[in-house]
Amino acid sequence: MNTADDWASRPEPEVKQIMQAWGEWVGSMGTARKGGGAFKFGGKSVSKNGPKDADNLMTGYAVIEAKDFDAALGVAAKAPNVQSGAGTIEVYEAFGIE
Repeated sequence: MNTADDWASRPEPEVKQIMQAWGEWVGSMGTARKGGGAFKFGGKSVSKNGPKDADNLMTGYAVIEAKDFDAALGVAAKAPNVQSGAGTIEVYEAFGIE
């Protein structure tokens, strides 16, 4: 479900149920969630050869604070798409650049 057409073809109650599950997951992060958001479809990927349509595989992100990498993996494992087997979550450790 990574294109606008995928979402548009689903019945409204199903979309509401999916979005509710995501909202509950994001809410369960509490104060550990430091930021995040979702992306509009139709992004671009830029290379030396110029821009091209993005693959839309990354549809959102969350920035969390966790005691360690394993704790962050535990948060990701509770995501609705992971729990249902419909997708994956990628986890990266971040650091500031000043």
